[in-house]
Amino acid sequence: MALLFDSILYKKDLKRFEQIREIAAGFSSYYIGQNIIQDDIFTVIENYARTKEMPLEWLRFPIRDPELCACTFIRSGRIFVMMNSGIPMSKQIFAAAHELYHIRCFLEEDNPELIKRGSILNSATIEAGTTEAEEMEANAFAGILLVPVDALEQQIRIYQINKKAIEMNDILTLMDIFAIPYKAMVLRLLEEKIISDDKAREMLDIPFHKIKKLMQMTDKAKRWDMIPSGYEKFGNLVENLTINTEREALPKSRLESDWKELDRIKELYGVK
Repeated sequence: MALLFDSILYKKDLKRFEQIREIAAGFSSYYIGQNIIQDDIFTVIENYARTKEMPLEWLRFPIRDPELCACTFIRSGRIFVMMNSGIPMSKQIFAAAHELYHIRCFLEEDNPELIKRGSILNSATIEAGTTEAEEMEANAFAGILLVPVDALEQQIRIYQINKKAIEMNDILTLMDIFAIPYKAMVLRLLEEKIISDDKAREMLDIPFHKIKKLMQMTDKAKRWDMIPSGYEKFGNLVENLTINTEREALPKSRLESDWKELDRIKELYGVK
């Protein structure tokens, strides 16, 4: 876990981490309120782009490469966010919050990187950390946004979790509440000084098969570790096809061809 510890913003650059904390808190205050986000992160991103009058389209479908979590790019004045729906929901949620940071940098800070090269989020960036500054910032932003410190303290109190003796079962309880991956939850406890470095290392060294087994036994966080179905999106393609069909905006032969192409795309990605 040495690489993970060395490549989180909290350890690498505490001053910048505190700045990201302020950015996340300000964003949450304006666009989220007091809610615990969970899978509402997708509508949060849509609403944020809408308030900035920036068109955004989701490309959300299963990709056969489990290492690729998400990517964001801009084409023709539109933001496209591609999300791998073939990974567990908790990773999709964290990946979406991570990509939100890049979108925010582009819209608020006039950061041209999304136009120049886009962003690609690999599983390793979430699981093992990264050396790239903006990726570290995006991970920190995602964790703080999804697990705000006030809500974290409140839930610890409500569920009577003993801060001095946090166990794996307690981590799963918090994962169930905040819907984020195991390592991200451990790191949030570390960042808020609720657990020590040694305790965090101990928790991160637990093999995932043991964590998975406890999930199955207790049902805690199991729903967020599942790969859901029925959330696939292909941007505005279905909406546009439906409108064109209802309005008879195109020749019948063209409409039939377009719907068949959509079916072909769905079959290609295993979407029913």
